[in-house]
Amino acid sequence: MQNKKRHLNKMLRIIFLSLLISFSFVGFGQIENRWQPDTVYKNRKVKKIFVYMNSPKDLSEIVEFDKKGKRIRVEKYSASYNKKTRRSKRLDLITYSQFDSNEKLIRIVDSTIHYSNSISVNYVIFEYSSDGLLICSKKFKGSFKNPNSITEYFYNPYKSTTTRRNDSIITYQKTMEYDKDFYVNHFYGYYLDPKLIRIKSTVNGVTNIVAYSDYSDLKMYEDNKVIDNKFDEYGRLETSYIKSVFMNDRVNEFQLTYNYYKNGLLKSIRGYVPRYFKYEFYE
Repeated sequence: MQNKKRHLNKMLRIIFLSLLISFSFVGFGQIENRWQPDTVYKNRKVKKIFVYMNSPKDLSEIVEFDKKGKRIRVEKYSASYNKKTRRSKRLDLITYSQFDSNEKLIRIVDSTIHYSNSISVNYVIFEYSSDGLLICSKKFKGSFKNPNSITEYFYNPYKSTTTRRNDSIITYQKTMEYDKDFYVNHFYGYYLDPKLIRIKSTVNGVTNIVAYSDYSDLKMYEDNKVIDNKFDEYGRLETSYIKSVFMNDRVNEFQLTYNYYKNGLLKSIRGYVPRYFKYEFYE
């Protein structure tokens, strides 16, 4: 019975983590663990989370939950940095989560709204082992039949690895490791990008430089981000010290500080790109 309980708890954490991986791109400047475990939102009857970036007035996204604590819908908005860009802020992405009869997450569908008012639809499907553990998620772009990327999940310790391929060539592979099976503490791997070719030409005494990407000549770049997370007596994340080595040798170091409301919900993250959080609750 005890093994089954641990199995169930692990499965619930992994399902929620798969949502986090799918909803957010983890890259330079976006390492902060900006979500809390699903039980925190469920126990406090959270209906919506309003996330603001750069200032408490710049809406970044709205996350909706059902009464069982599952996130069911996400709206993401364009970035803004001042009053002018704030007035032109628009909805960029809508994401829906789909569950099976056993309340397992089976699909995430997102609709990207372009500035031309056209819409492209992508989706992620989730696959489980016979004993109910998440084993992989596959992301598909548009109408393509083959996945754009595949994320595999491993246990003891828990980690996830995302891989993208171009035919037989792996063009992207990144692994995430976690504290408490939830908070990212290490993000590492590599990706291939085409080399930038510059051609200089002079016509009628005027020199021009034309640059283009040579996809037949790919260069490997390595990333390694180490996050030192500190927790308070209640198990809440207090600070994260991040050392990021990206594009092989570029280094950036910074610290994030997490602040909470009296009810234990995350209020703000300060230190790089500040984020602020407000909540709407079920009665």
